[in-house]
Amino acid sequence: MKRHNAKALTLLVAATIFGSLGGVWATQPPPPELNSASAVLIEPGTGQVLYARAADERRPMASLTKMMTGLLVAEAGDLRRTVEISASAAAVGETSMNLTAGEELLLYDLLLGAMLPSANDAAVACAETVSGSLEAFVERMNTRALELGMTGTNFVNPHGLHDDDHYSTARDMATLAVQVMGRAELRPIVRMQEATVPWAGKPYDRTLKNRNQLLAQWDACDGIKTGYTKQAGRCLAASAYQDGWRLICVVMDSKDAWTDAQTLLTWGFDRFYKVALVSRDLTRATVEVRGGTVNTVEAEAAEDVLAVLPTTSRPAEPVLVEQIATAPVQAGDAVGQLSVEMPDGSLRTVELLALEDVARSPWALLMGDGRYVAAMAALVLLAVGVLAHGAVAEAIGARRSR
Repeated sequence: MKRHNAKALTLLVAATIFGSLGGVWATQPPPPELNSASAVLIEPGTGQVLYARAADERRPMASLTKMMTGLLVAEAGDLRRTVEISASAAAVGETSMNLTAGEELLLYDLLLGAMLPSANDAAVACAETVSGSLEAFVERMNTRALELGMTGTNFVNPHGLHDDDHYSTARDMATLAVQVMGRAELRPIVRMQEATVPWAGKPYDRTLKNRNQLLAQWDACDGIKTGYTKQAGRCLAASAYQDGWRLICVVMDSKDAWTDAQTLLTWGFDRFYKVALVSRDLTRATVEVRGGTVNTVEAEAAEDVLAVLPTTSRPAEPVLVEQIATAPVQAGDAVGQLSVEMPDGSLRTVELLALEDVARSPWALLMGDGRYVAAMAALVLLAVGVLAHGAVAEAIGARRSR
């Protein structure tokens, strides 16, 4: 199809606010200095990866595993059900919340234990509650990973204690972190610095402290999960919300996970910005209409198209894909398309929806129906024939009378 230049449009977002600077995307900003073996920075709304280092390299992820455990617990629902702790869950070692066999707690309290102090016994209790057995839960973990496109990941347990067959990648963990922050049940949990839950047989409650030091160090940080084993090194999935938008990073096998995560997130906020390339509220276009009582109709974009761009660049203007609507048109009808270039160079099309009705003109109605036109032509020919026949008959009669 031919395309019109966007100057023909009333594009109040890209054209008016940003204008055209000749190119679409400027050179990417220089990368930050990190101490991590693998790292990823992602904008969760668009899924754009803004930084990646060894992002697809498989390595142990330690307790970042518990992001999947927490996600499956949240997706299962009914967090206020009572759980009786099994002997197998209570026996899980290393980091724990000191559960005892036969003790009863809410599933929500166990979720807090798994996500804040990274309690391994709580993770197993969650898994057994949701799926009935550890094996069934691990199977569900791997199925869910594939559903999310985490092709570099394999789970063998719900807690992250080392196993050679238990691994993931920074990119996959970032994908998982986006899902966690997308759950309304989990966002308040992963930002908690401390919580208390009952402790059966004790005159006081358990105090659960979040291992994520970045929550206390930086106000913008609001999650997500820590991880450490000797084999995995320091791992951290961190989220920060600043200036009205969010970034998520994952650092793995880091010498200083807190500094690396804050450095990477701050770098992202400083050197990128989030913008609407197309806006339902602001992007407008005038589309030609044939056969209507008016010749044009105003249309709006059917959806927002968001992108994250380097601060040194501006987006190109959206382009109207040539399309002529045919009356009648009702408000909300698709009457055209916009084409907009994305940061990766691909083109995204967006439907344009009419803002008003356009009735079909009487002349168009008359001329647009082939059957009606054919019938009228036949009637005209018949009338001409009748008149011609009458004229001939009259002439013959006149000659006879003479």
